[in-house]
Amino acid sequence: MTIHPCKFIPIVMLVLGCHAPSALAQAGVSPGEQLHAQAVASFREARFSEAYGRFSALADAGHASAAATALWMFLDGPTVFGKDWDSNQAQLTAWAQLARQPVPVMQARLYSQSVRVTTATAAVASTRSGR
Repeated sequence: MTIHPCKFIPIVMLVLGCHAPSALAQAGVSPGEQLHAQAVASFREARFSEAYGRFSALADAGHASAAATALWMFLDGPTVFGKDWDSNQAQLTAWAQLARQPVPVMQARLYSQSVRVTTATAAVASTRSGR
């Protein structure tokens, strides 16, 4: 059975990508690019909350590539990552302008889960009645 060498390319790219921050630090790359490489490494290691935090901080500092990624993660967070990321309309507007994308309008998201609200009085009453 022959294994085609192209099947190993994604694995090699992943392994090489995980070492990008240290390689960039040695190459004299700007601090912004080093931080971006760390955000990419966090993303590749499936530490998505950490990656979003890094990308959004870089985007707030004016890094266009990070702005595009943070904007994508915010907009598609619930679908792709199962998370709602924190942001505000001013951030989204700034990120979209940096990334040269249309400015999204923040909208409230409704969830189908029901929430049971229990007041302290109701909790005490149910405890006393033996429920």
